[in-house]
Amino acid sequence: MGTSGAVLCCTGLVDEGLLVKRIVLFALAFALLLCVAGCGGGSEKPIVVAKPVEIPPSGVMTLTQEQLLWLDWHSPHRRGARVMAKRPAGTGVEFDINFPSNAPGDTWLNFVSSGEGGQGALVGGDCSGFRAFALKMTLVSIDGRSEPDAKRKLGAGAVIGPTASGRVHTWEPVTLSMAESERTAIARTAMRIDRIRTIGFHVHVLDAVDWDSSGNTVTIRVEPVAEGGAAPWLPPEAPSDQR
Repeated sequence: MGTSGAVLCCTGLVDEGLLVKRIVLFALAFALLLCVAGCGGGSEKPIVVAKPVEIPPSGVMTLTQEQLLWLDWHSPHRRGARVMAKRPAGTGVEFDINFPSNAPGDTWLNFVSSGEGGQGALVGGDCSGFRAFALKMTLVSIDGRSEPDAKRKLGAGAVIGPTASGRVHTWEPVTLSMAESERTAIARTAMRIDRIRTIGFHVHVLDAVDWDSSGNTVTIRVEPVAEGGAAPWLPPEAPSDQR
């Protein structure tokens, strides 16, 4: 083999060696990218959607005592009515609600678990199999007194949202008073949605002139309905104390 032949042979070997090194480096870089992408994706927690334990034949969804204790969000109108305290009572929860006056804006309240604020403990569950949301509501006392009184009345309802038509939430009214026939009512709201965004209860003063202009405090007991199935949720670790 001549000198020129030897040079060509060596050049070919060098080129082939460089090509092999480049291929190896490319493979290593590609593997590193795959590892980084895989590790990054693995750090994100999968989205878990709560499913109902069961859907009863009634198709009614309700809230258990534990779930009622997780209601923690007032209406955005912060200067108005407020929940001052809540406590377990029987199968449900009693709520002390203060209406600061009988003026417009001070006489109504939505108390909910919401995607808008608070911890949202009851938000996001799959409720597509339910046809209605219902709560048992009892007026326990007005300003600490529980004797019969048919004059002062409240409107109340089971709040659920969003609605099929796109509204934030809805509720269907029932009437509560200290009259024996109106102390307890089943608040039931029809629903056709897939996920819970807002859930809880509503209460407002009827005929404001019958209520004290300097304010009133009512106690309402809210309980699950017997024919209802619990709303789907993933229980948080500790009770909420947010108002």
